[in-house]
Amino acid sequence: MTKGHTYNRAIGLVLAAMVAGTAIAPAAGAADKPVLPGPSTAAKSPDAQLPTDQFIVNFKPSVAGSTAEREKTYAKVSNAAAIRVREIKATANDAKVVKAGRKLSMEESRRVLESIAADDTVASVEPDVLMHPSFTPNDTYYSKQWALSDPSVGIRVPSVWDKTTGAGQIVAVIDTGITAHSDLNANVIAGYDMIADVTSSGDGDGRDADASDPGDYRAPGACGSTSSTNSSWHGTHVAGIIAAVANNAEGVSGAAPGVKIEPIRALGDCGGYLSDVSDGITWASGGTVSGVPANANPAKTINLSVGGTSACPSTLQAAIDGAVGRGSSVFVAAGNENQPAANNAPANCNNVITVGATSQTGAKASYSNFGTAVDVVAPGGDTGAGILSTFNAGTTFPGAEAYGYLMGTSMASPMAASVGALMKAADASLTPARIEAKLKATARPLPGPCSGGCGAGLIDASAAVVFQAPQTPIAVKAASLDGALGAATTGEVYGLRDNGGYQCFEHGCILYSPASGAHTSTGVIRGVWAGTGFESGGLGYPVTDEVAGLRDGGVYQNYQGGAIIWSPATGAHVSVGSIRALWAATGFENGRLGYPVTNEVGGLRDGGVYQNYQAGAIIWSPTTGAHISTGAIRGEWAASGFEGGRLGYPVTDEVGGLRDGGVYQNYQGGAIIWSPASGAHMSVGGIRSIWASTGFESGRLGYPTSDEYATGNDGRVAQNYQGGIIHWSPGGSYIS
Repeated sequence: MTKGHTYNRAIGLVLAAMVAGTAIAPAAGAADKPVLPGPSTAAKSPDAQLPTDQFIVNFKPSVAGSTAEREKTYAKVSNAAAIRVREIKATANDAKVVKAGRKLSMEESRRVLESIAADDTVASVEPDVLMHPSFTPNDTYYSKQWALSDPSVGIRVPSVWDKTTGAGQIVAVIDTGITAHSDLNANVIAGYDMIADVTSSGDGDGRDADASDPGDYRAPGACGSTSSTNSSWHGTHVAGIIAAVANNAEGVSGAAPGVKIEPIRALGDCGGYLSDVSDGITWASGGTVSGVPANANPAKTINLSVGGTSACPSTLQAAIDGAVGRGSSVFVAAGNENQPAANNAPANCNNVITVGATSQTGAKASYSNFGTAVDVVAPGGDTGAGILSTFNAGTTFPGAEAYGYLMGTSMASPMAASVGALMKAADASLTPARIEAKLKATARPLPGPCSGGCGAGLIDASAAVVFQAPQTPIAVKAASLDGALGAATTGEVYGLRDNGGYQCFEHGCILYSPASGAHTSTGVIRGVWAGTGFESGGLGYPVTDEVAGLRDGGVYQNYQGGAIIWSPATGAHVSVGSIRALWAATGFENGRLGYPVTNEVGGLRDGGVYQNYQAGAIIWSPTTGAHISTGAIRGEWAASGFEGGRLGYPVTDEVGGLRDGGVYQNYQGGAIIWSPASGAHMSVGGIRSIWASTGFESGRLGYPTSDEYATGNDGRVAQNYQGGIIHWSPGGSYIS
């Protein structure tokens, strides 16, 4: 390593041959470049593969031979999915092909599939999907691209191109920059020139938004060399390996021809400084680089075909760790010294996918580094059989566009990066760690020998690029619980109210409906919900999981029609409607009433309902609404016979602010008044009217100190007050 850690791009610069594009394949005009045929990535997503109006059904033996029994199943499925289905034929192994009565959307197709699977007469079912021929591009030199097309020694990308070409993905190529090329331009987006040193930049300035490659030729004596070298056009070659335009009847095809290349120039005349390469990694992944505008298009795949003999520098490792932390996979070349890759940086850095090179025979390339630092290998070419890609005919400055052969781990790394981008296009949930693990798990043994260790083997796109299996909301919910409910005890069962479904596990169930989403149902709260009639009862479907953290260890779960609340001291009880709203106004379990200790209890006079709480009750009737009943006033009301007594239902809550700390509550037939000095007493009828005329508790009589009591057999009654007695009879009244 030279002072300042300059990085060498010689990791892939053994030039075997170079052909000018105009000499072999004249550049096609724009009108001659049709878009790659076949559906886009979005149209080939897992969800897009699922919609079909046909399904292959294997029935259990007890039903398979009975047309009548199968018809019963189809009727149930039609009702559950709200889509008519019918049997149209049998397959060679006697599975039944079932067809819907019309074309289905993605959601409808999934619903029919789930409804069939849920029926207990069905052993298995799968969508009868439409198949498509594998795609082979018509590019002029495609037959020379053995690394792509040869199923034995290549990376097997043609087998996945009918599903995805990588559209929607961006691959950052941190290299020498890029030159204009008609077979590449359409797949190149804006990048950045990270070379800060004007003297080594070759373009006369420092960092800027122009990632063009001005040429990195060397005159004798430059960079400590006694000989001259032509410009490498290394970045253009690497970019073409990944994303040369496919099926345009011109030149070559990229391994992932639907991706976009984000060129980042970090290598100049004599290589590239560690600081520029590291900042290029940071910027490519969406990180902040001082003095450089934010990257509007962060790349989830980064290719780094650079290196030098060194331990991994801390600055470089920090940049790599930051990129991976932001979700970007970093692919790096293993190096070309035929030595342990552990001697080379960034091949020996953590959190990278280090790629060695193979030859056209499927053996380790003669030059490729090897050993424990290598994760996987990919075609890099060797003497006599290099990697053909986009190039430039200029020896110093950019000239005519061309195609050329290079060999090296610089060519192997973008092969692997292409597969990584295809994997990400197929399954956006893949993290860098999962992409690395999956590349290793699906790699295959080398067809030829490898001395020293070639990692997990030769990458295999046909095995690594897998679309995420369609998942129902119940399956997604179950996965998010990480096994908390235990093993499944049923399959997903549909046909519930409002197109709902459920799946049960050892420790509970998951309920789903389109309106409520998927939520767990467990334990005591589930038992109470069951008592209401599950989703068909007044509560409907759950709209949350259980939520803990309430006072005294309490837990609640909300439903479409209310909630169930549990605490260790009170058990689980339903909370709904007007009574729930009033309890909420008191502060739920943190208010004066505390937790409910019963469900709502009906059967009261005139259609009334009550619910008891730790510190009282709420009573509701159609004519009076919901009101709280607590403490001494509640005790007095209870003594009068509750709503069946002469007071009837409360028509207000307790009202404070009376003289000397007094409180009252009005009822249909009167009131109850309480003060600390006098206790709680009823106030009704004629005596109440007389007391009102004196000014209630603020008048000369003050608070009542007794309830009414009889003073004769002819209807005469009296009531004691702090300041006297009110006497009442049918014939008159007086105060004493």
